[in-house]
Amino acid sequence: MAYIVLIFNFLICLAAGNQQYVAFDAASASSTYSAGNLEGSPAFAAQQALSGGSGYWCSGGSHAPGQSVTWTGVLNSRHLALGVRLDWAYGPGEVKILTSSDGSNFEEAACWKSTTRSEVSFTESLMFEAPIHVKAIMVAMRSPKSWGYYGLNSVALVAEPGPFMLVSGITSPRGEQCLVTSSAGVALESCLGAIAAGDGREILRFDKDGQIQSLVDETCLTLVDGDTTAGGALSMEKCDFSAEAGDGRSVFQMAANGQMQMPRMGSFCLSMVVNGASEADVALGADVSATSSSAQHVVKNAVDDDAHSFWASGSDPTSGVDLHMDLGVTKHIRAVEIDWEYPAQAFELQVARGGVWSRAISVAGNNLKRNRYQGLSIAGSALRIRMTKPHPALGNADGHALFGIRNIRVIATSTRFVVQDCSEAEDNSDARDKFFMSAVPNFDPSVSFAAKQGAGLLAATEDHLGNLLASLYAALPTLAACGFVASSAAQLQHVSFATTAQSAGMKKTSQGLQEDSVLAVASLAETLGVDMRGLQELVAGAEEVMKNISR
Repeated sequence: MAYIVLIFNFLICLAAGNQQYVAFDAASASSTYSAGNLEGSPAFAAQQALSGGSGYWCSGGSHAPGQSVTWTGVLNSRHLALGVRLDWAYGPGEVKILTSSDGSNFEEAACWKSTTRSEVSFTESLMFEAPIHVKAIMVAMRSPKSWGYYGLNSVALVAEPGPFMLVSGITSPRGEQCLVTSSAGVALESCLGAIAAGDGREILRFDKDGQIQSLVDETCLTLVDGDTTAGGALSMEKCDFSAEAGDGRSVFQMAANGQMQMPRMGSFCLSMVVNGASEADVALGADVSATSSSAQHVVKNAVDDDAHSFWASGSDPTSGVDLHMDLGVTKHIRAVEIDWEYPAQAFELQVARGGVWSRAISVAGNNLKRNRYQGLSIAGSALRIRMTKPHPALGNADGHALFGIRNIRVIATSTRFVVQDCSEAEDNSDARDKFFMSAVPNFDPSVSFAAKQGAGLLAATEDHLGNLLASLYAALPTLAACGFVASSAAQLQHVSFATTAQSAGMKKTSQGLQEDSVLAVASLAETLGVDMRGLQELVAGAEEVMKNISR
């Protein structure tokens, strides 16, 4: 029997190349070191062992040889576990592991065993005889060594691979960043925004060959041609094709230090190249053209970042005008902002990749002087603003209908995924080579369906209200001449377009909305293309016009 167990554990260790380390969500301990007059000092509380680097849990000390001290970790959701990894701050003489599938009833998973390591601090993994469904783990310690304490830097479950998000160690003002996949390859994107999309672009899993697979289209993360020159290029390719190459170009494993290693490619790890700021305005200096331009206001003025110049179309563009921007190479576009001189009432923002155009946003009833798309990344090498209808009040000069843009900003990421020698990859200050696997218990794409339906209704409402308001603005001079209106179209307020939690009216109340909830709702609004502030401005404008008419 012991021989069979050894073989089983050996096989588990072989499979551990694509194992998943899962951090516990809450912790408690039967003994905690007390500093000064504190009973159980917070600096050494059980929660300190939930993740490495933040401190460590330490027992009270002076334990009798037969006295058992326990540390218990609890998960928010159950996982199928292969074992537990213990990073000791003060190792015990003996250790035992108990598990619970419901968080309250425990049974022995690994019996008392002596610690063979003689040093004070070390890391060990205790593997179970068979996979176990785990909601909580209890680490029991006894037989203290000369230092007299038990201590844990961190405890993590060694889980059977399941769906997960790969969270980057790089910090961002937009919150945690996740590796996301698409037909364009891989990119870094706000985790909240990716989750809000509901299409699973951020959800990955390890397949039987140790490949990182997308749940969306079952393609695998692959080093193109197995070529590491200059960091190589990462793409999503058919898993069978990548595996058949036989050189390990698509085989990854998570190391204990957070690096995503390529064990069959030598000492290479997944990392990123960040050129200057992680995001930049790629419209500056871009090659831009338009199907119609005035002699005085050329198209280059739309991308010169000069508030005093603007591009304008020729007069009365009844057939519409396209403004085309060539970005050179494929960029992951996160935001586009258009500052209008003469707004289009109806326009589309389109992005091209591989010569194929796709629509990012479509607006039929615009009444704003600044429009902004800010949401999920769009991969493309060219951008086009297709203007089809001038605004009846704001889109004219000297009685002639025009389109005009003062400035266009295109915010795109400059971050590129590469592979790099693991030791060299660690030589950075922003943890670009570190990743954290966050388990995803369930993925149901239908969850966001109702939200997207609601977003579609809001967008239709915005367009309809915008068209009605445009008609009112166009009629204002006539109404004013008849003495009905105290204001005129020239008094239309210059409003900005932005989608944030605060502009959507989602401010914290005294009862307190949780910050994460606010961010999640804001990300959802961005992702679904709902401009809550724009809609509010339209409502306010309509109310103002109606108030003036009724005077």
